Amino acid sequence: MALSQGARLVAGGTALSVRSGYFMAPTVFADVAPNSSLFQKEVFGPVLSVTAFDDPIKGIELANDTDQGLAAGVFTRDIDRALWSADRLWAGQVYVNGWYVGGVETPFGGVKKSGYGREKGQEALDGYVQTRNIGIRISQPLSGSGNSVRNSST
Repeated sequence: MALSQGARLVAGGTALSVRSGYFMAPTVFADVAPNSSLFQKEVFGPVLSVTAFDDPIKGIELANDTDQGLAAGVFTRDIDRALWSADRLWAGQVYVNGWYVGGVETPFGGVKKSGYGREKGQEALDGYVQTRNIGIRISQPLSGSGNSVRNSST
């Protein structure tokens, strides 16, 4: 489908014949159009799609312009650029200069249509609890409210 929508196959794209089942070779597509299925949908597999941009703001717009938001990555030597980008990328996880940076204590889960809730970390426990609220007025009700108030002096 990616090829029919104008993407260029750079590497892979074939089934692995050395294993039984549905296994694909690591695959790289370049020149992926922002309106293509490969750009807009989550692809779970060894697939990398490349869309070039010249302006960092355009890169953030491209990354955020999908219905998905599981993870995003920023690779740069400029820590200011890394923080600027990470703050603007709308994804459940944003990794800088690595992938899956963090441990079991860091929450994992997406935004938008990617995932539901959080795995790992303190936030994962939220799926197992129901928060309740009990509100109590401690001031005397206004007169004429139909409630009787007893005043007692000691």
